[in-house]
This record gives sequence, C-alpha cells and structure tokens, in this order.
Amino acid sequence: MSGTEHERLTSETGGITKKQLRNGIEIHQNNEGETEFLYNEIFHKEMYFKHGITLPDHGTVMDVGANIGMFTLYVSSKSNCRVYAFEPLPPTFNLLKMNTSSLPQVTTVNVGLSNENKEAEFAYFPTMSTDSVQIKYRENHEEDLRYGLINHYKDDIADPRMLKRFVDYLMSPKLLNEQIYRCKLTTISEMIHYYDLNQIDLLKIDVEKSEFEVLEGIHPQDWGKIKQIVMEVHGLDGEQISRLESIFRTNGFDVLIDYYDDLNIPNYYNVYAVNQMHKQAANEG
Repeated sequence: MSGTEHERLTSETGGITKKQLRNGIEIHQNNEGETEFLYNEIFHKEMYFKHGITLPDHGTVMDVGANIGMFTLYVSSKSNCRVYAFEPLPPTFNLLKMNTSSLPQVTTVNVGLSNENKEAEFAYFPTMSTDSVQIKYRENHEEDLRYGLINHYKDDIADPRMLKRFVDYLMSPKLLNEQIYRCKLTTISEMIHYYDLNQIDLLKIDVEKSEFEVLEGIHPQDWGKIKQIVMEVHGLDGEQISRLESIFRTNGFDVLIDYYDDLNIPNYYNVYAVNQMHKQAANEG
C-alpha cells in the first residue's frame, strides 16, 4: 500500500466528507471504505433484489436500519417509490438526512425498530457505522467488526499481512472510538398505523442482531399488508434459522435463506421472502 493510500484510509477515521459515487450521486460519508462497500453491495451487486424480489413503481418501501441512506438512494434512483427510512443513531441519522434531503418522496425517522416502544443503548462506531449494535449484543461483536473491516479494505490492501496489521490498527480502542447512545425504538406496526399505510411493497431490514425483535413488532393483522421482505442476518445457528423460516411461513410468506459467500463471514445470510398472496396475484396478472 502506498503512502497516499495509507493517508486516504487512515483519514477516514475523522469528520464528514462528501464523495461522488461512480453513478454520479453525491453522498456525505463518515469514511470512504464503508461507503464503497455499501455502494458495491447495493448498487453494483444489487444484493437486495434477488430470488424474486422486485422494486415496484409508485410503491411504498420501508428501509429499516437505513444507515447513511445507500439503499434509500438506490430505490429512489430506480423508481418513484415512497420511502420511509429508519435510523436510530443520531450521527448516522444526520448523514441519512443530509443524503436524502433533496428527495421529497423520502421520509427519514430517527428511531430504531423493535418489538415494542422503548429506549435502548447502542454502541456506535464512527469508522464502522454499519456494525453499530445494541449494547446487549455488544459482548461478542468483536469478530463481526473485524470481518467488516477486512471486507471494507481487502480491495485496497492486497497483502494479507498488511491488511491484518491495518485492521488491528483500526480495531484499537482509540481509533474505534466506541460511543454509547440511548435511542428510541418503536415497532413496524406502530409506523404502519402512524403513517396510515395500507400496503408495504418492500420491507428491507438490516439491524445487526435485532432481526427477531423487528419481526416480533409486526402485529398479526399487519403481515398481510407486506408484499416482500429482504433482510440481512448473521450469527444465527441452525435452530434460529429454522425459527426464522417458521415465522415467515406461518405468516404466509415463501422464504429463501441464502448464505452470502461473497464476504466469507461465518453464518452470514440474506433472507428473501415474498407474500404468497402477492406472488399468486402477480402470476395471475
């Protein structure tokens, strides 16, 4: 890695900067490595739109765990959907709001989604905001942080030993700069009621180990309003995977759980679920 590259990478630990994405969209960011990783996943690989998941025109999308807004920006660049983007952590929400302020069809909400209305403490990592997590899940989170950093920087640092040294450097407490925030949480059903939503065409969930709580926050009468769900899950064992499949099938969804081998992270999956009635109507149409 050259001196210039090292300066660029290490400078990502501080301050908000602006970046023009490869498709011309300008974005505010905390660090370039994380932005590139999100862009590659969402815009390039289109990882949320596989196995029958589609993006409707003039539909309604919920972006749960919106982070800095990359998925919301993707949706807004591809369709005329109304998007509700939820992000609990104030520093990340600030970037989300900045990145979507010019999009009148986007509503940003500074809350997290869970199984009830409450407050919870989160560990926030400025250099790894996508891996910020509820404190109750923090204890065994070091491995996830390390995998995340390796995947963010593997294209910049080809030498495995140099990459390990750089990740060790970024994992130091001083650079990780972990901060604690107390955030408000609500439920999907509360938001459906509050915004008077009769249909959710696509529900995207990326909430770092709180996935079951988010699903528990969907009341029985609201499952039928949701056409499609796509979500990231990781750290789940076989019993938890079976539980997840059962939740979807019990509520009328066909579900496919796909191991995400691109990242080489153990037990990291993408979940693609389609409401059976929606699928039947689409086939008949």
